[in-house]
Amino acid sequence: MRSSRFALSLTLVCALPLAGCLTTPPPHERALINNELCTQELHKGDLVRAEVYCDLGLEFSPQYADLWANKGIIALSAGRTEDAKKHFIKALRYNQEQLQAYQNLGYIYLQEGAYGKAHDNFRRALKVNPDNLDTRYNLALTLMKMKKLEAAKKELRTLLAVNPSLAAAHHTLGVIAYEEGQYEDAIESIAQATSLTPDAPEMWHDLGTALLEVARFPEAREAFANCVQLDPKATSCINNLALAQRKAALTDAGMKELRDTQQAENSAPALFMLARQYREKGLLAEEESTYKKCVKLDAKFAPCHFGLFQLFQDADKHEHAQVACKNFMKYATAEEFPTEYQSCEKYLSNATF
Repeated sequence: MRSSRFALSLTLVCALPLAGCLTTPPPHERALINNELCTQELHKGDLVRAEVYCDLGLEFSPQYADLWANKGIIALSAGRTEDAKKHFIKALRYNQEQLQAYQNLGYIYLQEGAYGKAHDNFRRALKVNPDNLDTRYNLALTLMKMKKLEAAKKELRTLLAVNPSLAAAHHTLGVIAYEEGQYEDAIESIAQATSLTPDAPEMWHDLGTALLEVARFPEAREAFANCVQLDPKATSCINNLALAQRKAALTDAGMKELRDTQQAENSAPALFMLARQYREKGLLAEEESTYKKCVKLDAKFAPCHFGLFQLFQDADKHEHAQVACKNFMKYATAEEFPTEYQSCEKYLSNATF
């Protein structure tokens, strides 16, 4: 398992429209008014009206950087990434301290995989406002993508020094630790993230993944179960939950003792009892393997043939189920196994399956 299995999320900062702030040359009064109206419409989610007000404001002050930044936010929100880039670059041409322009350009470049450009824009944004947590987090993600893990960790620790409750920062620190093979550190960080954001299935998935690496199977089972409860369609969590359940059962102290005892006895009744224990724990592969060892050891031991019949019937392997049923009836009697014998008779006589 590698870190590509982990889910990281960018922080989109373009959702914060700009209220007017003065630049050089000072904007016209009507430009300030229209920028405020544009901002209000952005808050409402009406991109069409927002752009009308921004464009009107630019007629009065074509060099007003905040209006260009807001036009960039409108374009980005509408999926017009190239237009957004042009507007943000124009905003920076007119005001080299335009914070949202740096932030959103960095976001676009990070999404595009242009990590060098993303890094530069996030750095410039932090020079404008070192307290901006979203920018610092996105810078950490960018550094991680650039494989500059120590620098990424430094930014994440800075974030957590300012705000220890940032689940995303804890999570990303855990992902980096996992990538470096520091599994216990990864578990500690991602567990902190899940405690802060218990409704994030991807974080439970990543916690379970790290726990599997150090064979903490019961805890991994719980983590994947939480993931599935939050997202019943999470295929990776469903598959890993089954794996963790199986590993937990196989390493359970009581199960291990029983397995060692029954295998040491090496008799058909002992193997049958072991197979039934596997069945109770949902370990179907182990159950089938044990039945097969049983009938190989004693081909006339009827209960193991019936156990194979049950497995094959449940798995819709009807040809195998018929063979197992016939073998069972060959070595069993209706008086000794009345219920099982009747089940096989009914199965074999039913031609509709």
